[in-house]
Amino acid sequence: MVPAVGCDAHMHEFQRDGIGRRLYGGGRPRAARDDDQRQQHGKTNQPYSLHGVTSAQSNYANIINNNAIPEKMRMKFAWGLKNRLLVALLLLSLIPIAIVVAVTNRNYGALVENQVREVSLNLLDRSSLRMTNRLEEIGRVSAYLAYQQMSDSDTILSFLGQHAENGGVAPYDRLNHTREFKKATESLLLNHDYIEGLYVFAEDGTVFANTKGSELMPDYVPLSSAWYRDTIGAQGKMIVGEVRQQDFLLSGNPSIAFSRALYEPATNRRIGVLLINCSLSLFDELSEGMLAEQRIYLLNGIGNRLYGEGELAEEWAASAVGIGSRIDSRTNSLVLHNTFSEYDWHMVIVVSLDAVTGEIRATSRFALWLGVIWAVLAVVLSLWIANAFSKPVNRMAQMMKRYPTGHLPPRQERYERRTDEIGVLYNRYFTMLQEIDTLIREKYHNQFIAMSSKMKALEAQINSHFLFNTLATMNSIAVLEEVQSLSVMSKALGDMFRYSIKINRDLVMLSEELGHVHNYMTIQSFRYGDKIRLETDIPKELEDFKVLKLILQPIVENAVYHGIEKKKGYGTVSIRAWEQEEGIRVEVRDDGVGIPADRLEEVRAMLGRTAEFEELNPATNDARSIGMYNVHARIALYYGPDYGIEVDSEEHRGTAVLLRLPRSAPEKGNSLAERAGSSDHLSKGAS
Repeated sequence: MVPAVGCDAHMHEFQRDGIGRRLYGGGRPRAARDDDQRQQHGKTNQPYSLHGVTSAQSNYANIINNNAIPEKMRMKFAWGLKNRLLVALLLLSLIPIAIVVAVTNRNYGALVENQVREVSLNLLDRSSLRMTNRLEEIGRVSAYLAYQQMSDSDTILSFLGQHAENGGVAPYDRLNHTREFKKATESLLLNHDYIEGLYVFAEDGTVFANTKGSELMPDYVPLSSAWYRDTIGAQGKMIVGEVRQQDFLLSGNPSIAFSRALYEPATNRRIGVLLINCSLSLFDELSEGMLAEQRIYLLNGIGNRLYGEGELAEEWAASAVGIGSRIDSRTNSLVLHNTFSEYDWHMVIVVSLDAVTGEIRATSRFALWLGVIWAVLAVVLSLWIANAFSKPVNRMAQMMKRYPTGHLPPRQERYERRTDEIGVLYNRYFTMLQEIDTLIREKYHNQFIAMSSKMKALEAQINSHFLFNTLATMNSIAVLEEVQSLSVMSKALGDMFRYSIKINRDLVMLSEELGHVHNYMTIQSFRYGDKIRLETDIPKELEDFKVLKLILQPIVENAVYHGIEKKKGYGTVSIRAWEQEEGIRVEVRDDGVGIPADRLEEVRAMLGRTAEFEELNPATNDARSIGMYNVHARIALYYGPDYGIEVDSEEHRGTAVLLRLPRSAPEKGNSLAERAGSSDHLSKGAS
């Protein structure tokens, strides 16, 4: 027997059936005695009751009210709910914003400095190569000039040989040689903008010259010049002078001279000296592509500057030996240097880090202000959300306090019309008031169980639809915000989930499986860029061929992560299919790092062991479900032990995975689900 809730000491025990009829128990029911008492006291205006709410309901409500939390505590609870919700929202929004701003500032600074270093290194290599090419070009000009024909049979060397003879040459021949020299060298001056003049000093004092305007000083004696003596002492090697105003010219801008002694091939007798005078436009290509905060200098073998503007610290010039870089803390500069060419020249690039850090600080300030704006918006939005959620709850709490005895409170249409959880809550609340007698007396326990079951059922209904909607929302936002990469990635990820979860069948078309692989590779392309390429070769007649779902993507994923990711440079994953007498063959091949021989034997041994059906059960599978063994086991379990995969690999050459499939799906009664409990089939090893 269950005592009635709200009974006094004189009330007898009774029991009702499912529809409220009394089954046993002495005395009158409490509701009837309460009616008698109200009639005796002349109370004809009874409170409005729903579904015949009796005094037992009122007594129950009074008990709840008398034992309820005091008003101050209830208000504290209400405010606490709002505050807790507000704090949770602020933490969920402000902490990520702070982390994003901090990480962005730190990583952006490092990224900019690395990019500046990389750009400067590229400029250093490019400028060194250009200067080396120019020097080699000057060397070719000197060689070409020495053997250039000046008449039908004579070259410059042969003319110089005549001038080196004791008797010398006649004045007419000297004039003719001078005219022939200018004619022979005219094309060299036209084709090389940086060459200001070509000079050949014969042993008898004759000077052959062809210039672009700078006249040779009259009665110039080269033996008195240091450059001439250095050139003779070099015995045929090219000598490079300093950048200066040349002492053998009447006028002109600073230039740089290249000179070498000329020797007669047959006798190895010195017969003259060649000098190529070059303007400083020789170095113009060095500064191409240079950033505003970069400066470039060219130094000769003894550290004298040949090219470059601005202050060049002595320690920079002294340390510019070989290839290297360092940070000069005194000037806050990045100094990179390189030694090149046979002349032991040094190239120095100086990057002012003050300009770089200025850009970083400006970007950091922008990120900080952006974070502050986001934080303010997050606070405002959190306040609005907290108030929107707590206000209906507070309203309901006040309503429960004001109408505790079964009276029907005023309808809250503003909240009842809502379609969210608040609307459900208010509608359920008023429904509960109308059914409170049943809930209290006969169905409270059953209703609690039913509500619990309903909640579990609702939880069970939460499926991938929410995930798909979320990805679709992300895709829409990415399109609106013009973030094409995020739009493509979210769409591909959504298609992959839809394919993995929504297709409730064992077999799919090969073209659908390839589409799933393409979605996977689309996502991977955002990580690897164009490092990985996917190639497919599927005959048209095999595109509609039915295969097990999710057998290609795990193999392709293995090829990406274990093959090509560890490889330096680009890689290719190829998928091809063909038909044989034994069945259909699908091959996934990569040109990655391959599998070592001992590891390959382990993989083959793993594929050779018995496949268990439980390994495919979603409740029991683990990381192997994305692996090679899972694909092999599912094929063997579905089609039989004669089918599965084979692995062949060569270290440093790549890996090939061959999927052996039958021409047609198994007959009815041999499907995966129907063979799940077949111990005869499971006892066979997967091939």
